[in-house]
Amino acid sequence: MTRSQIKKKLDTVFSQYVRIHGSNEMGWGECVTCGRLRFWKEVDCGHFITRAKMSTRWLYEPDIGRVNVGFQCKQCNMNGGQQYAFSKKLDELYGEGTAEKILYLSNQTKKWSVYELEDLHHYYKKKVEELKESRGLE
Repeated sequence: MTRSQIKKKLDTVFSQYVRIHGSNEMGWGECVTCGRLRFWKEVDCGHFITRAKMSTRWLYEPDIGRVNVGFQCKQCNMNGGQQYAFSKKLDELYGEGTAEKILYLSNQTKKWSVYELEDLHHYYKKKVEELKESRGLE
């Protein structure tokens, strides 16, 4: 599998994980930037820092406050991602300065090997399956 093929597969499963993880037991959650209530299949995996920055593209470690993505309605995501509102929410959820740390991390060079990408894909694929099963979602 080529690097671009595995990145596409990883993006798909990562998006599912972030959206399901950001929702409640019934699959509903609030947009990270506007607060609208939406079903997980109707939202995007919005990025605070653009996906073009490979060092933070798949950064989702909420347990330690390293998060670049969130449950975001399509209106907010397609309207520039609402980066300012996103940064404020990150600081609110994970502590003052979180957005600045993510911005710093995004400017670090990261070249993912195909193996690393495949490993990350398998990890999130398993996490999605576990979440769907535990919540009874399809």
